[in-house]
Amino acid sequence: MMADAASDEITLVVDRSVAVVLFEFLSRTVDDADGEALLDFIDDEAEIPALWALLAGLESVLTEPMAEDYERRVLAAREAVMKRFGGAFSGKGED
Repeated sequence: MMADAASDEITLVVDRSVAVVLFEFLSRTVDDADGEALLDFIDDEAEIPALWALLAGLESVLTEPMAEDYERRVLAAREAVMKRFGGAFSGKGED
């Protein structure tokens, strides 16, 4: 992350696959019903508008959400993220 000395904005560089996965997650959890799905997980009401701002930022740079094959692109992005980083729950709950 880089801070611009002339403003309060930052530039964040992330892999496109990560951005698509985050966009899909935020669209489902924050945009729908004004973030009601996250109410049990937030500590302060400012966190929901901050997530809205992140969602808007992702929406402004991604072309995938408007693509006819958006769902396929989300699946491909999820696979790329899992391949690169692994899963949070990998190996848990397995016999």
